Amino acid sequence: MKNIVVIYNGDDWYKDVPFRDASKQTRLSFEDWYMRAERYDIKFYRASINWFDDEITAFTKAWTYENGRWIKIDNPIVPDAIYDKTAGKYDYKLFDRKMAIARKVPIYNHPLFRTITNNKLSQYMLFSAHMPATILASNAAEVRSALEQMSGSQTVIKPLHGSGGFGIFIGAKKDVNTASLPYPVIVQEFIVSTKGIPGFSQRDEVADLRLIYTDHKLVYALSRIAAEGSLFTNFHQGARAVLVPDENIPSRVMEMARDITQTLKTFPHAHYSLDFIFDDNGRPFLVEMNTTPGFDLLHIVGTEDIKERNFEAFAASIGSVLHSK
Repeated sequence: MKNIVVIYNGDDWYKDVPFRDASKQTRLSFEDWYMRAERYDIKFYRASINWFDDEITAFTKAWTYENGRWIKIDNPIVPDAIYDKTAGKYDYKLFDRKMAIARKVPIYNHPLFRTITNNKLSQYMLFSAHMPATILASNAAEVRSALEQMSGSQTVIKPLHGSGGFGIFIGAKKDVNTASLPYPVIVQEFIVSTKGIPGFSQRDEVADLRLIYTDHKLVYALSRIAAEGSLFTNFHQGARAVLVPDENIPSRVMEMARDITQTLKTFPHAHYSLDFIFDDNGRPFLVEMNTTPGFDLLHIVGTEDIKERNFEAFAASIGSVLHSK
């Protein structure tokens, strides 16, 4: 049995269960993940990165899920590998700490992979050929200049880190409140996208296409459909999801994805997602990459076959990491 510790930042030891403040589906998806692991001789733990003790190369305490309940383990847990699920906003702050730990215990995804590719500006620098026009803005004047350079009356403004649609502005340029933005930000061209995925979406709708990869191999795909009247396709902003069979993924997207994954292969072991939208002429655009894609949507819409395929891919990747250490 291999011990894999999923790390996060902060301290929730005082809570009766983890994920107390998260959605129910997030908690249930992790519980399913932990139970599924036992069939692969993997024991999952959940611990703050701050609980790692360098002298004993172990976490001094941790959560785990057993027999239908979360329990606290208050004796040292020696990890065979660490799965990094810390929020992207901590990438720079925790980088040196992660690298020091990685010299003793393999970390999946690699700290450099996360720090380089989690930043939304870095994503544009890497994959600008496939993305909407993007401009960095570090203050209100630069935002106003960027808005003048972008065509159309609407815009997208994002913090450099984050997920779930939190902190993102999508709407009319005239409604941008430059005083409230979390600088630095990126200002992106607004892509009119009202017809969903060509050849797949059942009706005109605001929908994206998410491709989920393990070790640069496509594991499954889904579409997130915005709530009526919303432009956000994020689950935590009210969107719903449906699975997308591989044969319904447009060939132009697969061509773009092959180019993107080829660049990412610098890191042989990685788990991430690529999010695409389509303009009303069917042209695809990469809008975001996520190095910590959640399990919640898969838990809601995934078949047992796809859930198992997803965990098999992860287990094989972790096995390769352990074999090479």
